Amino acid sequence: MTKTEQQFDFSYLRGQREPQSVLIAVGGGKGGVGKSFVSSSLALLLAHRGFDTVLVDLDLGSANLHTYLGQGPTQKGINEYLLQPELKFQDVISPTPFPHLRFVSGASEQLNVSTLQEGQKGRLMSALYNTPADFIVLDLSAGAHDTTLDFFLMASRQVIVMTPEPSSMENAYGFMKAAFYRKLKRHEKQLRLGGLLGQLMAKRQELGIRTPADLLQMVLLKEPERGLQLKKVMRDLSFEIVLNQARSQNDANLGPSIKTVCNKYFGVSANLLGSLDYDNAVWQALRKRRPVLLEYPHSRLYTQLTTISRQFANVPFKRAVV
Repeated sequence: MTKTEQQFDFSYLRGQREPQSVLIAVGGGKGGVGKSFVSSSLALLLAHRGFDTVLVDLDLGSANLHTYLGQGPTQKGINEYLLQPELKFQDVISPTPFPHLRFVSGASEQLNVSTLQEGQKGRLMSALYNTPADFIVLDLSAGAHDTTLDFFLMASRQVIVMTPEPSSMENAYGFMKAAFYRKLKRHEKQLRLGGLLGQLMAKRQELGIRTPADLLQMVLLKEPERGLQLKKVMRDLSFEIVLNQARSQNDANLGPSIKTVCNKYFGVSANLLGSLDYDNAVWQALRKRRPVLLEYPHSRLYTQLTTISRQFANVPFKRAVV
């Protein structure tokens, strides 16, 4: 197996009938958009509703998710699991002070997203896939590294956090575009499309391919049967958007527009989970080493986060196609 083929080998997941939990990946195009705040709050609220929930810090190299839970780094985490083959994944899942919520630390001075080897990534993905729980929430590294994209794509619920700032929205679109093409490229081989995607992209100006949706439509035109298969596979990619740090009603109103643009641009489902107000309570709670949901339970932000969490707890889910 070549290195390129190995990057897209998800056989250790396809061999499983069903994942042992609902995997929720929380990603974003850049740091500082509140990704860790959203993932930790979501995990806390799901646990509060009685769901067995595991929160996993996959921001390898910059892991600080434990601070959002108001606790210090754990003794064992992903670093120990990947570097000590004798450990089982259950050995690095730590309890938290909150009922129904467990935590896996990503704090490490040895591992980061760019240095994670394919074998290590495969072992970790398989462990996540096979960990029994109601929900596993993955807090991903910022940016669109291939490893980050692979963890994002393995999840059945794929959340994008962005702020109303133009640079944040631009980076979020870049992340979604990278995830789209990562998934597309993987299935190009599986559906025996040969080098068709590369050929089409090389002639994109001549063929009028301006968006990922245009590319899908052109594949369908050139290879109708396999194009239909590819389009069906790509429908499983569903971006769920959280607009964070809205300072005004105009900011909050950007949410529906972002959803519309995503649907049109990518030709796949995009859903707006909700908007979250900018609130000084977040950093104030962090200074006190207390989750904002516990420190300010009567805030508007608490209500907004609760509304988002209900969309995971109450809506039927499906297994991701890998």
